Amino acid sequence: MRIKNVVLFVSLSCVLVAQVAQAQALLAPVENLVINRAQAAIISRVAIARGFAANDPRIAATLTSMSQASTALSVVSTGAAVGLGFLGAPVWLTIAAGVGILAAGSAIYAGNVTLSRSFDGKTVTAQQPVPQGVGSGYVNVPAADPGGGYMVDPWSWAASVGIPVYHTVSCMPSDSQCVAFPAAPAVGQKNFDFVAGSLELIPNTISQVQQYEQYYETFVANSGLSNSPGADQIQSVSVYWVPNADGTSQTLTKTVSRLRFTCDATSCTWQPKTTVTPLTNYAIGPGVLPISGTDLATIYQSLSPSSLSQPLTTGTLAQLVNQTWQQAAAQPGYQGLPYSVTQPVTATDVAPWAQENPSAMPNVSDLFRPASDPGVSTVTISPTVQPGGAGSTDPSGNPSPGSNVNVINTPNVNVVNKVSVDLGPDPGVQSPMLESPPTISMILSPVLNLLPDVKTWAVPSHSSVCPQPSFTVLGHSYTMTAQCDLAESNRSAIYTVFAAMFTLAAMFIVLRA
Repeated sequence: MRIKNVVLFVSLSCVLVAQVAQAQALLAPVENLVINRAQAAIISRVAIARGFAANDPRIAATLTSMSQASTALSVVSTGAAVGLGFLGAPVWLTIAAGVGILAAGSAIYAGNVTLSRSFDGKTVTAQQPVPQGVGSGYVNVPAADPGGGYMVDPWSWAASVGIPVYHTVSCMPSDSQCVAFPAAPAVGQKNFDFVAGSLELIPNTISQVQQYEQYYETFVANSGLSNSPGADQIQSVSVYWVPNADGTSQTLTKTVSRLRFTCDATSCTWQPKTTVTPLTNYAIGPGVLPISGTDLATIYQSLSPSSLSQPLTTGTLAQLVNQTWQQAAAQPGYQGLPYSVTQPVTATDVAPWAQENPSAMPNVSDLFRPASDPGVSTVTISPTVQPGGAGSTDPSGNPSPGSNVNVINTPNVNVVNKVSVDLGPDPGVQSPMLESPPTISMILSPVLNLLPDVKTWAVPSHSSVCPQPSFTVLGHSYTMTAQCDLAESNRSAIYTVFAAMFTLAAMFIVLRA
């Protein structure tokens, strides 16, 4: 009886320990509010770069409106669809889905890690960097020319282009095909493993799988001949992951598009044909399959530490800031910075801040963290917000419950400890005296009164007598007066012309001096 009790006690203890361990493993990461601070810092930097003062109250109003928009999105998005909460609780990935960055059919990028959401919105998938495979240092094995109009067999072709091909323990020394390849490694990471008798294909990446399947389909379509009229023409081969019905696992799948020569009673034509086939002949190594699930806890627990530490791209962070700002500006009564759809926040705006603050750059792990403190629904966007501050900050950088310097002078905000600035005693400086503006007369007078002597100058008076020469011929005296009569009859015209000429000449002389 005593032994039974001991066995029962041990069994119950194991169950309890397993349950506690499982519960601890599924706990969401604690909040660090890194993304909250990053968004606020980027908005402030963008505002200053666009000509706003650093203390412009519209910056604080923008952050307040972004906080309100993020708060609403964290609540609405969690209940709107499956896969957007961590054990049902909102996190930053929830808000990212709400602003459209992780919308159905879209993805978030962080280094070599990709987080995507299915088109039906029910599944989230994470693709990590593929581990380094045993064939990463594979040395190409040249393929012999088969001659006779034949193509190189797929195994020899793959080895010749660097796709790892080995022989297995089933390879006999007399088999010239398999002995040409090195022995298959007994241990190590095999990302994609395809064994066919005495031969083993171990591609390192999915692109190498696709490369091999492309050649294999061409080889089969042509029956191994280099020239086979009427054979199917392979247009394309795609190898990719396809989620199962509930989106919790992935299957390696191949799609082949080809043209097939088809004849009927009247004519023969090339008809397109597409086939989709699961590549079940490949064994998938650990860490290669994309991670899929209907709850973010499943995704988080399966991500490697190196994947969780991958920083978000500047483009992804810019999208998050821009979309949140846009939704904030659309709220009634918005009094923040003007948002322009023609001048959104881009990766170019975020890059300088990311270079200057590498330790403040959010990573994949931060997306799975809560956007606010426990028990607090408000998401605070502030450059100084810290965990444990109940969603508020102190201007000195130290958390202080109930005060938020980033919401001063904004509507509908309850601020308990308002911030005031002591500028010292009033120096009693009087308002500056402004001079009277000049009149039109004062402005034009220097121009109109330029060279006053010229305005009063006139041609001096002059009198003369027209010469009348005379001469004597053959005892007769003659006097020439015709020229005087002509000049006298045109006195006014001659006077005017010469007065003008002398006036101009005098002006040029004076001005030249």
